[in-house]
Amino acid sequence: MVTLNFLNPGFTALRQLLLLSMLVILLPACSAIQPQEPVDVEPPMHSVDSIVKEDVDYAVDIYDPWEGMNRNIYIFNAQLDRYVMLPVVNAYRDYVPLFLRQGVDNFFNNIGSFNHTLNSALQLNGEATVNNGLRFISNTTMGIGGIFDIATGMGFPEMQEDFGQTLGYWGVGDGPYLVLPFFGPSNLRDAGGLAVDFVAVTWLTNDVFGLNGNGGWLVFYYIMTGVDSRAKNPFEYYQTGSPFEYELIRMLYTNARHAMIGG
Repeated sequence: MVTLNFLNPGFTALRQLLLLSMLVILLPACSAIQPQEPVDVEPPMHSVDSIVKEDVDYAVDIYDPWEGMNRNIYIFNAQLDRYVMLPVVNAYRDYVPLFLRQGVDNFFNNIGSFNHTLNSALQLNGEATVNNGLRFISNTTMGIGGIFDIATGMGFPEMQEDFGQTLGYWGVGDGPYLVLPFFGPSNLRDAGGLAVDFVAVTWLTNDVFGLNGNGGWLVFYYIMTGVDSRAKNPFEYYQTGSPFEYELIRMLYTNARHAMIGG
């Protein structure tokens, strides 16, 4: 039997000869490879400057100088919603019959029609003012204080207008983005508008519906307003599937308000 001794000097010399032969064969082949000419790349059809313009406000470009505070309030609202509002709303849905819930919803919508009428008039929108005014009068009288929605069947649909939209109609800008405790996404203009709407509704409930001086009833009224509003809103915090939910809600709110105002 033949045994190869790889440490044998003769075998080592043979191995070196084989390596030298391979180099002699490969070097000419490598030198024959010509460098490739650079390929001419066509310029892009649209330049960056033509797509991203400096004088245009984009959906993600939202003024949010109080972002740190807003994010903390967003987290607070999420916890409040999870541990307080949703359990209350679920109990409300489970134990209050549908026809009673519908009556409560109609009642609050009717009060909203009063606000919609005022703001439609302030925006010089005659059609919406007449529609909302007749809706409020019809539901308040024939609908027994708004418990029954008679106006929709009479051809007076709900046309929502608030004081934030009124300010926007007259040229008031959004101002900084703002997350309000309990109420959620807003901006400085709409927060001011919300306060004015609150004063108008308080006047209506106190002087027109006779709740003046009854603090307990007013507290119950505002609690039920919040429960009714939350029961109609399917949104749930941190269920959007987006890791950027804060930015998403900020964009959706801002775009929706611009669409409502028409700007």
